[in-house]
Amino acid sequence: MSINIDPQHFADLVVTANPSKSEDAEDIAKDSLELYINAYRLAERYANIATNTYDTDEIIKEVKVADLELNK
Repeated sequence: MSINIDPQHFADLVVTANPSKSEDAEDIAKDSLELYINAYRLAERYANIATNTYDTDEIIKEVKVADLELNK
């Protein structure tokens, strides 16, 4: 059984559920943007793995070790 996750919707939910603790407007925007991009890429990675795999447990294991290459 495979689970379909919409990257945009997932990223929106992650940002909403994890508001920035900063008081500066620019820092809040940066925190939110970084979190959004990370969540979006993670959901995309999940979707790419899911299209090639039918076992959800295996997908989750692969996503946990995925290198999102965010620092490049």
